[in-house]
Formats: sequence, C-alpha cells, structure tokens
Amino acid sequence: MTMQREQLEAALVSDPFNIDNRVRYARLLLAAQEPQAALTQFELAERQRADAATLTGKAQALLALERDTDALNAYTAARQHDGFTPVDALEQLAQHARPSSGPALSLVGAGTGAAKVVPLKAPAADGVRFEDVGGMADLKKTLRLHIIEPFIRPSLFAKFKKQAGGGILLYGPPGCGKTMIARAIANECNASFVSVGISEVLSMWQGESERSLAALFEKARAQKPCVLFFDELDALAFSRSKAHSENSRTIVNEFLSQLDGFDRDNKNVLFLAATNMPWDVDQAMKRTGRFARQLFVPPPDAEARKHIVDIKLRDVPTEGIDVDALVAATPHYSGADIDGLIDLAKESAIHDILAGNPERAINQKDIDYALNEMQPSTVEWLKTARNLVRYAGSDDSYRDVEKYLKATRFI
Repeated sequence: MTMQREQLEAALVSDPFNIDNRVRYARLLLAAQEPQAALTQFELAERQRADAATLTGKAQALLALERDTDALNAYTAARQHDGFTPVDALEQLAQHARPSSGPALSLVGAGTGAAKVVPLKAPAADGVRFEDVGGMADLKKTLRLHIIEPFIRPSLFAKFKKQAGGGILLYGPPGCGKTMIARAIANECNASFVSVGISEVLSMWQGESERSLAALFEKARAQKPCVLFFDELDALAFSRSKAHSENSRTIVNEFLSQLDGFDRDNKNVLFLAATNMPWDVDQAMKRTGRFARQLFVPPPDAEARKHIVDIKLRDVPTEGIDVDALVAATPHYSGADIDGLIDLAKESAIHDILAGNPERAINQKDIDYALNEMQPSTVEWLKTARNLVRYAGSDDSYRDVEKYLKATRFI
C-alpha cells in the first residue's frame, strides 16, 4: 500500500487535475484510516466532478469523522447520479433518519448537532426565474437573445454558426440584483450553476489561488451545460496596470488562460461575472472570447420598484399607503435600498406600539419617516460613472450608462 500511495502522490504532483487518480488516492487514505485527509481529497475531486463515486466516498469519510448529518447529505446527493452503489453503513444511517412512510428525506445541518428534517425538492424547484425579476424589460430581452436562447435552441443558432457559451460581464451599482439575474439566467437555461466567491479562489499560499481557479473551471466543464458565475470580478481580475502585487498578476494570467480555452473545451459553458467597479477590471478580460459583452444593470425602474415594494409589503399589515407615490419618490434606489426603507417603516410602527400606543398597521406616516431617513446608495456610483462618461473621449464602454444618466436626467 505504501508503494501504491507514493505512486499516486507522484502522479498527482505531475497531473493535479487527474480526477480518477485523486479519487483512488482518497480511497486509499480512507482505507488507511485517515478520514480527514481522505475528505480533503474527495472535496477537491468534487469541485471537478460531483458524481456518485466522489460523493459516496465523501460521505464515507464524513461518517468516519462522526459527522453523520453531513455524511447523509452527501450520500443523498450521490443517489441522484448514475452508477450509484449503496453502502451498508450509510444505508443504515439513512434508515434511522427516514420515517416508515412518505417521501425521501434529507438532513440539513452541520456537524453532529441536532438536524432539521425537510422533504427533498427538485434542484430548481425554488430557483429564481426572469418573472421574479421585476421590470428591466430591455435588459431581460438582451439576456434572452444573447445568452438563454443559444442554450435552449442550439440547432437554430448552429445554422448561423453561433453556439452557446462565452462570457458576459454584468456591472452596475451595488444592490441592484446582478447576482439574482445571474441565478435567473442559469434557471432559464436549464443549466448547472457554479457560483465562485472571492474566498474560494484567493489564498495566501503562492500558486494555490491559480490552482483553485483552474479547478473551478474544470468543475464547470465537467457538468455542461453550465453557468460559471464570478461575483466581485474586480477582486479576482484586478487591473494589472494598477496592481502592486505580483500575485494579482499571475491570478489574472491564469484567469485569461482558462477563458481562452486553449486545449480546453469551453463550449456550452457560459462565463458570467458581476462587478460594482468595472473600471478596476483588467482590460484584457473584456476582449473578444472573454467577457466581451458588458451589460449595465441599472437601479430598478419604476415597474421594478413597484414589484419590490409589493413583495416587501405582502402579508404585512398596512393602511393608507400610496404605493405609486412611494415608487415616484425613490428614483435611483437600489433593490437593497428599498428593502431597507420598508424595514425602517416597519420599525417606526413597532416603536410607536412599544411606546404604549394602540397596535396598528404601517401607514403613510411611517413611509414618510423612512423616506426622510434614507438616501439612495447608488448616487456615489452614478457620480463616478458620470465622470467616466464625461471624460472617456472616444471610449464607448459605458454607453449604456450614459443612456441611463440622460434618461433619468442625472447629467
């Protein structure tokens, strides 16, 4: 076993993304009663290929670590894949967690603490769709034409030598729904959705960030069709001309290599990214074949603001609130701003009741108080964008922003 272990370790050093060798190595560690080391290897393998063998192995490692709840969750996920093979110890654990009748159950929770039992749902049963995103008709039309339709009608686009995939950069003020739109795109495309956060890539160890980034791209390619979404792209692809760290430069170089797909098949993988600061994203990221199309996600329009207000006030006691006036009073408010405004109105009513006054519903006075206390958080972003538009010269990168600023008389 020692010789086999050394051989596998050497093989992984020379080819760290060989998924089959990594799973073999993880199983060898599990057999050697090193469950924590085995779990690390199974989780690395899962990033690239979340299949029955990988998830079952992960469940076995978790069970050996006495993390029963997590083990059962991984084992339940393994059941959904072809080639699943039952494991006696995990089957017994599942039997203890399952009632005598009714649908299959999944345990949700962490560690060995108390678990909550909830019915299993289809992966996209509660997924956000375009109809959940209020307003923004022009943006949704553009997204459907350039992103969604090539995924769901590939034969039509193939006639015009167009295929699904590529890169889209969503940019705009914070709190305006870029991440929500990305999830809606994945559900509309009936595609897997892999969301990448800063903490999943950046590491203090030299070379580790690049390896993590490469593994995430491989994971997306292994489950096509897939939407690979990078939130806060400016943190992962900061302009190399502004960067003071050599580490930042090498991460951007690896990112560009993965996007270009040299010796890799990126067909049917859509690369989506979001940023509040597009001016800080490396210019090379915006070239053809990478994030060539940049789409401005503006603050919600009047229709979208009304949609948000209706949702936030649903099932909440209200009296005499002029919703149309509220919508008219909140230009440039982000979705997050409106959420905060409604919360302030709720607090106003609750404070009044706690002060000894009769219990009542939220009224227009509470809304006026909230409007007086709040300012839209997007204004500073829009001022920065206005300066970019004014002094950009022939650069039309922010043409959509300019149209928005003119339409709303911000400039």
